[in-house]
Amino acid sequence: MHIAYVTDQVLPRTATDTRQMLAMAAAMGEAGAYVTLVTPARWDRAPATRDDVAAYYEVAPTFQMATVRSVYPNIRGIEKLAQGLVGPRHPAARQADVVYTRTLPILLGALFAERPVVYETYRPWPNQQPLSHPLFRWVGQHKNFVGAVLHSRLAMESYARIGVPREKLLTAHNGHHPRVLQPSLTPQQARAQCGLPEQPTVVYTGRVSLKKGLGLVLDLAEALPEVTFVLVGSEGYGPVEQRAAGLRNVRIVPWQPLSATVPYLYAADVLLIPPTSKPLENVGNTVLPIKTFLYLAAGRAILAGRTPDVEEVLTDNHNAALVTPDAFDAALARLRQLLDDEALRLRLATQARTDGEALTWDRRAEKVLHFIAARL
Repeated sequence: MHIAYVTDQVLPRTATDTRQMLAMAAAMGEAGAYVTLVTPARWDRAPATRDDVAAYYEVAPTFQMATVRSVYPNIRGIEKLAQGLVGPRHPAARQADVVYTRTLPILLGALFAERPVVYETYRPWPNQQPLSHPLFRWVGQHKNFVGAVLHSRLAMESYARIGVPREKLLTAHNGHHPRVLQPSLTPQQARAQCGLPEQPTVVYTGRVSLKKGLGLVLDLAEALPEVTFVLVGSEGYGPVEQRAAGLRNVRIVPWQPLSATVPYLYAADVLLIPPTSKPLENVGNTVLPIKTFLYLAAGRAILAGRTPDVEEVLTDNHNAALVTPDAFDAALARLRQLLDDEALRLRLATQARTDGEALTWDRRAEKVLHFIAARL
């Protein structure tokens, strides 16, 4: 099967969605698909090579790359629309069995270009944008719409409820690369490697932003001065970094390649998905965070909010500790419980690692390719 994975993203960049995209492009290639990643060509720079992109994202170079030039004035909205027009008409897209994309303008451009297309998204757009219902119903009925790959059941149900045929919808949770987690480290070994003090440690990895619920995390750090809080993924000096500067027990770590992030996971007694509903309900830019799967596979206790997306993968007192979102006192009490009860941490961590073993990018790619082949 020849897949043209068309994106409006200039690669490489640190955005989490590009990490997910490259993980899938490489995994589909490893599973036997012929994948061509079609990216924008900028007027002001030479495109990155396939090997450079694969090295940056630490994936196997099992895909090809092509570029398509259109209008790129560094205005994101115009870039998206322009790539939507020209990307699906690139020779790689015209020759492929199917166009694959995470971008709505490219999805629409592929339909108008009479190309079979698969749309992957984490967003439950019908829930977030009620005015989008007619558009997605039209897409769902289009003869060239092969189907949608959704990152959560929450997202899948949002499209099914407005009339997109269920046979065109696939829920496929994200995954991790087991090889990235090697070598495994004890918390003591990892803390020494990361230059962290030997004391109780709580770790968050991902975008360092108040929109991700890190205000609540800093509140927890303020209440637990004897605990080291490590936030990995900073790309500047924003409100989180400014407030953290006044907290002696908070360590801000710049954005890291995945392999350099893993030791921080192993350094943790508790891994944190900020227990807040704001990224899901108010901002809408985070649904079942991709970090969840790496956290599971790392085999550490996880503290998260009891939100409908997270509960698809994490179960309270089974493979994680879940609390009512945005309830500071509940989060503080549960975190204290985890840090004080080593047996509880070990039980949750062991089950997390067991559950995470099956959630790999390779298995996800096989599931997605089977879905596409059956739909085609």
